[in-house]
Amino acid sequence: MLINELPDDCLLTIFDYLNYLGDLINCYKVSIKWSQLIVKRTKKVKYLLESYPENGDCVFHRGTEPIDGTCLSTLFPTLKFAKISDGLYKKVEYKDIAALVRNQESLEGLIAWSPFKHPDKPEMTSFDLFEPSMQHIGSSIKQLCGVYDLASFQKYAHYFPNLERLKIISESQYYDGPVLEKLKIIELGLRSCGGLFIVHSFQVMDSCPNLQSAHIDVNDRFFVDETIKLQYLQDLVISTYNDCENSWNDFERLLKKYPNLKHLALRNLWQITDEHIEQLVHILPNLLLLDVRYCYGVTQRAADYVQSHCKRYGRSIKFYFKDNTQIQSDWPQLSTKFERISRGFDFMKHCFLKDFLRLPH
Repeated sequence: MLINELPDDCLLTIFDYLNYLGDLINCYKVSIKWSQLIVKRTKKVKYLLESYPENGDCVFHRGTEPIDGTCLSTLFPTLKFAKISDGLYKKVEYKDIAALVRNQESLEGLIAWSPFKHPDKPEMTSFDLFEPSMQHIGSSIKQLCGVYDLASFQKYAHYFPNLERLKIISESQYYDGPVLEKLKIIELGLRSCGGLFIVHSFQVMDSCPNLQSAHIDVNDRFFVDETIKLQYLQDLVISTYNDCENSWNDFERLLKKYPNLKHLALRNLWQITDEHIEQLVHILPNLLLLDVRYCYGVTQRAADYVQSHCKRYGRSIKFYFKDNTQIQSDWPQLSTKFERISRGFDFMKHCFLKDFLRLPH
């Protein structure tokens, strides 16, 4: 039997195993019958990624072999997310990529070097370049996940009044941009520069009055304004480097700014010892989860104190230190799996247990 004599259901089953963009397009061009079946296959695709897909609803475009992209805008009518990498620009003509983005009304997320014009304006974007034309798309964007220049973001931040999640990896500077009223999640990897040896991550957070979750990577001394408190912050991850010169007093002043924290992870803080854990549980009366597994100055004495404190005051704090792996069985809903794209908008599930550089889009 020739392959073209197979029933449509059999061909569709075969096509379901194709997840490389070039293969799908080549099959689409074989015949009218195959093009119709490929269109049925690609209606199931929700994610267009650069590397090998993690799920069956993904298609990838890795490699350098040129692809005829003239049919791209008709192949993926239910596409939710697209990563437009430099590699795709080399494989497909720009006009075909632009048509793909422009014609997909279902598109919600986009990673690209700059924003494309899009009729329904995706709510999650990641791009390197800011430009004045963004005022036409900014109001619809809820997640901005690829900011590599804090100065540029500060200049154009007023274009994003409905931003709920923000990730910035940049040289640090004092932030004097607009208040980010609706921001709920922030992820900051700011680096000291210009001989100043100070990072302003927590000062940026001060401009987010309704912030609920934060993942902060600190490489130097940080600025603390004790007059501003973030009452709604519940989830906080702070990771530092061994050469970070902040004292415990700096961290104590910082954590007092967030009186309603429920989930706190402190990583690689050589300054923290058992007595500081004792202070922490008093500073944060609503704390439920305290993860200091990578703070090697903390010992069993601190764990005993936390247990005693909870019994005395009727509290319940899950405390993890040193090489304690029980955290994953106690909190099975928190993922440690590496994901390029997370399915959902849940900081605790997708971000809390992960290193800063492994945070997903």
